[in-house]
Amino acid sequence: MTRRRGLTLLEVIIAISLMVLLIASMFAFYNISLSNSEAGRRKLDQGELAWLTLLRIAEEVRSANGFVPSLGPGIRGLRQEITLQTVTLPDRRLFIPRAVEDRPLPAECDVREVRYYLGIDPEETEDYIDPGDPAGVVNAPRTFGIVRREVRTFRQVALQTGQREEYDVELLSSQLRYLRFRYFDGVDWVDVWQPPGGGMGNSLPQAVEITVGYDAEPPQDPNELDFDQADLQPSLPEPYTPQRYSLVVRLNQADTFFGSRILRAGRRAASGSSGSASAGGGFGS
Repeated sequence: MTRRRGLTLLEVIIAISLMVLLIASMFAFYNISLSNSEAGRRKLDQGELAWLTLLRIAEEVRSANGFVPSLGPGIRGLRQEITLQTVTLPDRRLFIPRAVEDRPLPAECDVREVRYYLGIDPEETEDYIDPGDPAGVVNAPRTFGIVRREVRTFRQVALQTGQREEYDVELLSSQLRYLRFRYFDGVDWVDVWQPPGGGMGNSLPQAVEITVGYDAEPPQDPNELDFDQADLQPSLPEPYTPQRYSLVVRLNQADTFFGSRILRAGRRAASGSSGSASAGGGFGS
């Protein structure tokens, strides 16, 4: 009769330790896999939301008028907002025949004013990273997302009385808190596009760059801009960051003879000559 040898205490401890180590490794592997999967899904959702927003804005930028006599240039814009005079067909319901006793729907103009901008809560502030100094902090009004404002029927009562709540206002996304526009005149990119309204003809930029993102930036105060000089200063390209998405929109209806560029070059030359003349006068005196 042979005796069977059992496991010693040391062997049992080693076996249990190996099992615990193996199970812990499996749980760590599944945890890392689930975390990476969730991060990838979140990144895809953010990218999809950003691109859907970009494509919606781009579609209306492409349909902007060159110049509307009663409304002015088809595009006016700053760094963080843009106003468009777009062309679109009225609602299909307006073409449905109705009985005489039915109340008619309000008329809609085929030209609509659409504005995209960052919504601001002036009563609440927060700290932002200073764009000029990444190590600094700026306290400014809180932004709550990209807003789309549309006026479908011009000369309406709400427009004349200035009741903003009567307009069609839509919050596109509360997650996207960064918005920037750049305008290409055929040679340079600029942050401000404010062409004069009188008799200019087609004053559309050759292209518009739209950038949206999830990292907030301090809202721009239009009152601090010098419109006479702001649109003459070249704009730096958008720095790369995984939190921002950019799209360049080419405007096919822009002036092929670069009329807006010629006008801006003339203004820049006049500004330079006047600056030189004033500087020369001061030096001579």
